[in-house]
Amino acid sequence: MGLFSRIQGFFSNSQPQAQPEQVSDNYEIRRRFEATEEAFDRLAGVQKDTSQEVTAETAVTITAFWRALNVIGGVVASLPFAVYRVTESTTVKQYAHPVSRLLRLGPNPVNTRFDFFQTMILHLHTFGNFFAKIDRNNLTGQAARLTIMEPQKVRMEYNNRNEVVYIYTSERGETRMLADRVVHISGMSWNALTGINLIEAFAKVFSTSLANQNYLDSFYKNGANLSGTISVPSALTEDAYKRLRASWQAQYGGVKNMGKTAILEQGAKYDQIGLSPSQAGADTTKKMTIADVARITGVPQFLLEDLDRATFNNIEHLSLLFVTYTILPLCQNIEAELTRKCLADGELDRFEIKADLHGLLRADTENRAKLIESLMKWGIINRDEARSLEGLNPIADGSGQAYYVPMNMIDPTQPIDNQNLAPNENG
Repeated sequence: MGLFSRIQGFFSNSQPQAQPEQVSDNYEIRRRFEATEEAFDRLAGVQKDTSQEVTAETAVTITAFWRALNVIGGVVASLPFAVYRVTESTTVKQYAHPVSRLLRLGPNPVNTRFDFFQTMILHLHTFGNFFAKIDRNNLTGQAARLTIMEPQKVRMEYNNRNEVVYIYTSERGETRMLADRVVHISGMSWNALTGINLIEAFAKVFSTSLANQNYLDSFYKNGANLSGTISVPSALTEDAYKRLRASWQAQYGGVKNMGKTAILEQGAKYDQIGLSPSQAGADTTKKMTIADVARITGVPQFLLEDLDRATFNNIEHLSLLFVTYTILPLCQNIEAELTRKCLADGELDRFEIKADLHGLLRADTENRAKLIESLMKWGIINRDEARSLEGLNPIADGSGQAYYVPMNMIDPTQPIDNQNLAPNENG
């Protein structure tokens, strides 16, 4: 006979059958010690797994995570994506290109451009993958329509030619597509094919936050009162227990009964148990959640409405870091996939799809004015180009096309005598 069995036998033989003391639904029941495996686990400090179930739908109810997805999705969806003709020395936007029009006006009759890219970010930062079915123009080979597919309904496998096949399961059945018919943008990946599911990877982080939310919700639903136990001097019958439970809950349970004074009869005693939110560290947990979400998504904490460490001096710098280390790599990932999947094969050597991040990199008004002045002063841009940077139309008479440089600038590769230098005051 094992140790646990001998201990269990001791308790079962030496102790009479315990009658539980009954209390209401919101209060613990005090019982005699029961020699069970679970009881000995509690004595040994073994904790049960009380993790909250985490799904994409429950994760987005965490306010910090919801805000992070909105920030990244809103920024990326606001960027203009377009086709550019690329040469060794120039990059020229092709405004009239069919794919530019597709990305500007909307990828399909149902979704706008903003819908498309915002949903892309949501899928990437939850399931780790974004999928869109490509319908091509039969004449040009360019993408003519992009239809979003739910990532949880897509699986991938290799066929007998070692090609990746995407299988989409819908109400109509399974649709099998080769890789050239699917836009697939993935996050970090172990196999360079399927992105890591962030909800699964960080389930414990999200579970802790959800448990904290549920705890606070339950606390305030019970009138912001701590739970407790009711002890009675003798065992209650089943009917007495039910009456006590119903009466206590009706008189003192819930927010509507908050503040009422309980009157206990016949030697009954109420003992308060549990921790207040401050004792349980609810506020600290919420702060930790914001920091964890910031690390997971790459969104600075001040954009998640946590301004504890933000100052007027560092917010602009933090914003530029967000663009540089979060938005820029994300856009390059999107650009690479859209370029190779949406353009025709014959265009890949001459065209690329790019996002214009110029607007995100703008400094404050004073520094921006100094930058444009410097670019014009040294002949890097003309006045029409400067006006274009600010969203203004070109000068109507065409004079804005002229470039200007300081009069004291010379070409070091040419003899001084051959250059038109302005005479000095001495002639």
